[in-house]
Amino acid sequence: MQVPIRIVLADDDEDDRDLFQEAVALTGISYVLTTVKNGLELMHLLQTTSKFDLIVLDVNMHLKNGIESLVEIRADKTHKETFCAILTTGSNKHLEEDVLGKGADIFRTKPYSFNALADSVNEIIMAYQQSR
Repeated sequence: MQVPIRIVLADDDEDDRDLFQEAVALTGISYVLTTVKNGLELMHLLQTTSKFDLIVLDVNMHLKNGIESLVEIRADKTHKETFCAILTTGSNKHLEEDVLGKGADIFRTKPYSFNALADSVNEIIMAYQQSR
């Protein structure tokens, strides 16, 4: 039996959280998905819950954004090695270089079609699996 990948998604958009879950289901992997609405909720969850295998962050969230969360995750000895993916609507080379420089393992933009989103989510899952 396949051990499920424990994924946490931090995204303030409910529709994006739902679409992400649908896209992960299409990959065929065994997974447990937890979602939070912002970086503050994420950091609280990481302090109070067992370790996750994969953290997926949106950059543009209120209260604490994905970049701030990423920096905090990488500074925390418990989670600094956890695979972190950035999946965000904003995209430019500077942003990508910035988050990769701050410790993100992969950067993908949220496309405007579900099929393209499913492809991006699949790329994130594959990158995580290859990193193990």
